[in-house]
Amino acid sequence: MKQTGFFKSAALCAVALFCSVFADAQTKAPGDLLDKTDFEMEIGGKPVSLYTITNGRITAQITNYAGYIVGIYAPDKDGNYTNVVGHNDNIQQYQSFGRNPTGAALGRYANRIGNASFTLDGVKYEVTRNNGAHSLHGGSKGFDRTVWDVEEVTERSVVLSCVLEDGLDGFPGTLKTFLTFSVTDDDGVSIEYRATTDKPTVCNLSHHVYFNLNGFPAENVLDHVVCINADAITEVDDGLIPTGKLLPVEGTAYDFRTPVKLGDRQVAAPAGRGAFGPGAQPAPVPDGMVRSYDQNYCLNHTAAGKVEVVASVYSPASGRFLEVLNDQPGLQFFTGGRVAFAMESQLYPDTPNHPEFPGTATLRPGETYHHTVIYRFSTK
Repeated sequence: MKQTGFFKSAALCAVALFCSVFADAQTKAPGDLLDKTDFEMEIGGKPVSLYTITNGRITAQITNYAGYIVGIYAPDKDGNYTNVVGHNDNIQQYQSFGRNPTGAALGRYANRIGNASFTLDGVKYEVTRNNGAHSLHGGSKGFDRTVWDVEEVTERSVVLSCVLEDGLDGFPGTLKTFLTFSVTDDDGVSIEYRATTDKPTVCNLSHHVYFNLNGFPAENVLDHVVCINADAITEVDDGLIPTGKLLPVEGTAYDFRTPVKLGDRQVAAPAGRGAFGPGAQPAPVPDGMVRSYDQNYCLNHTAAGKVEVVASVYSPASGRFLEVLNDQPGLQFFTGGRVAFAMESQLYPDTPNHPEFPGTATLRPGETYHHTVIYRFSTK
């Protein structure tokens, strides 16, 4: 199998930043949630706050700065609550992020666009290069650098909206997006996007929330058992840009079609050095294993656009069981420094330059982009 380039220097920098951000994260019970006052301020003349939603069993906390999920509190098998989401404890820490959108909403184009360019209706567009020669997560001023307007807040949901102007980061069209976070009856945290445009544009919206089902801080997620309903991944070059080829997972370390303990496939970090501490040397990679995961999985759906279970993760230590439901063709599975994992629901990366990929990256006036992903919790 072709090397996918996820251990290259750019990825290592992102992992190192992630690990430093969350190294001191604290676990909190539902009665000891993150303090709203630590998230109240004005940014760019717009108010920022923290919003707590719950169904009485699962509680989530969201800030309208960048649409960060800063807390999901789910019980373990003994009924003890922990924040299972990588987070910071105040808005100033989130503002100090560099180019790492850890935990934020992603748009107008999540994941990568190769060579930071695409052609739409015969016009070539050059967009911001913020990931080497490529564009990542919408450029320098996407959702993750936006103060969203708060449209509605109820006990169980919060609705946010934002406008990305025509020409921002080189993208055509004014994109108006509504983002709804809600806690479902069956203990899911739902993220729903709806977006419209006044000019033809490209659109692929997602969320970069990180999980550790044992809570934070925890040593790693190598004890987690992963299942992903996908027969293939997209092959990528050293810049993580798809080549257009789909690689079957059968017989490889990328096969999660049946549940597999992550530590049986991914090597541990160097002893005593965390994930990637100063001077850390990469651990040897035995045959049949990988250093880390940063792959787009080509999901098996029973019908296009159907919201259904596509992946699951189980922690034997805590008993927490997470199911991922979505209506998109792709799922980016990221484990980075082993401290946490992300499962980002989306189109395949670089779809604007690969019309053969499923789904469409093009959004036109009069159309509505719609995307739902649900992270559903239980215990066993």
